Amino acid sequence: MAKCETRTGFVCELPENVMDNMELLDVMADDSIAVGFRASTAVKLILGAEQRKKLYDHLRTSDGRVPVAAVEEAVEDIIKSFGENGKNS
Repeated sequence: MAKCETRTGFVCELPENVMDNMELLDVMADDSIAVGFRASTAVKLILGAEQRKKLYDHLRTSDGRVPVAAVEEAVEDIIKSFGENGKNS
């Protein structure tokens, strides 16, 4: 397992092979999909349902929203952190 952390302090643990997923690469590389939708699918593929809920709760604003830009930033941070700490580094 690789421990990953975002700049906002969200911490998650990912299997060492989580990034070795062609469907994840397809989503991240598909320019026909809007960035927000790519981030949403990437979060599902990388974190799974339980950790995705924890991330959304971590990013949730006082009015109950989960800002798209915050999720996009978190996905970038998780991927970067994984590259530094995971097997694929």
